[in-house]
Amino acid sequence: MFRDLVLVVLAVAVLAPTAAAHHSRAAYDMTQEIVVEGTVVALAWKNPHIFMTVETKSQDGESYRVEIEVTSVSEAPVLGLTKEAIAPGARVAVRAHPGRGGPRARAVGLVVTTGDGTVYPLNTDARLAIRAATVPARGIAGRWAPTLESFNGVMAATRSWPLTEAGRAASAQAASRFNSADVAVLGICEPFPPPILSVFPDVRTIEVDGERVSMRFEGAVGLPMERVVHLGQDEHPADVAPSLMGHSVGRWEGETLVIDTVAFTPHAVGVMFFPSGPSKHLVERLTLAPDRLRMEYVFTLEDPTILAGPVSYTATWDHRPDLEFSGEACDPDVARRALAE
Repeated sequence: MFRDLVLVVLAVAVLAPTAAAHHSRAAYDMTQEIVVEGTVVALAWKNPHIFMTVETKSQDGESYRVEIEVTSVSEAPVLGLTKEAIAPGARVAVRAHPGRGGPRARAVGLVVTTGDGTVYPLNTDARLAIRAATVPARGIAGRWAPTLESFNGVMAATRSWPLTEAGRAASAQAASRFNSADVAVLGICEPFPPPILSVFPDVRTIEVDGERVSMRFEGAVGLPMERVVHLGQDEHPADVAPSLMGHSVGRWEGETLVIDTVAFTPHAVGVMFFPSGPSKHLVERLTLAPDRLRMEYVFTLEDPTILAGPVSYTATWDHRPDLEFSGEACDPDVARRALAE
C-alpha cells in the first residue's frame, strides 16, 4: 500500500526528462523526487494541465496542502489515468519532482498510488502507460494514439539532428522562448503543425474516402486541429497558399499510405522543437502492423533553413477505439497557473 513517507526526498538522483511536453519545468527541481501521502481535497480536470491538491501532514503532525501539476486531460486517457482515480476524497501517495520554492510549493507529479494499490501515471515524464491496444483495426481508419515510448524517443532523437548555422541560432532562440513565463510567447493554446502534432500521445481519428483522408487531433492540450490529405493528385498545385498544416497529397503503396506535404508556413516548432522555414518538406508513411493492433508511423523531414540534412523517425500508434476526444478546451488561465511559481 502506501509507504510511510510524507514529503521525504528520495536518496537517489533521477534523470531529468528529455523535455517537458507543454512548457519549461524550471519551477521544479527535476533532480529530486518526493512522496506526498494524504487525501485529495481538490481536483481541476482541465487542459492544458490537470491540478490536484493533496492534504498531507508534516513530521510533527501539522496538516497542510500541496498542489500537484498533472498531465493534460487530452493525454490522461492514453496513459490510463482516470478522473475517478484521483477524485476528491481519494487516499493517495504521489511521487513527484518538488517545487523550487520549498517542500510546500507546487510539485509536478510522476505517478500516484491509490488506496487499492493501483499505480497510475501522472505525466509523460513517468514513462509509464497502463493502457494498450487490444482491438485489431480493419484498416488505417479509426482512432489511434502514439505510444509513450515513441513520444519520449523522438524528443531524445532530436538531440542528434544535424543543424545548419541558422538552425543552431534558431535552436538557442527556441530554448529561450521555452523558458518564458508568457503563455502567448509559448503558444500553449495555439495550434501546431506536424510532425510534432503526430507524435504527441493523444487520440487522433482517421477517416478515409475515395478522394481524401481526414485526420483530426486534440494535440495533447485540447485544441481541435485537422489535416486533409488529397488522394489522386500526383503533384501539389503550383499556386497553393502556405498554411499551418501545409498541402498534403497521398498515394497508396499496397496497404501503406504515403503522404507528401509542402507549403507550410514557418512555425516556432515546425521542425519538432525547432523553428521551421518556408521550404519545409514532410513525407510520412502509415503502415498497419501484421497484428493490426498498431500502426507504424514514419516521417522524413527536410528543411534546408534549419536542418543540414534530412532526418527520419519511426513511431508506433496504438489502435484505440476505446478513446474519445476530451472536449475540454485549452484554457490560457490554466496554462498561466502552471507557469506561475
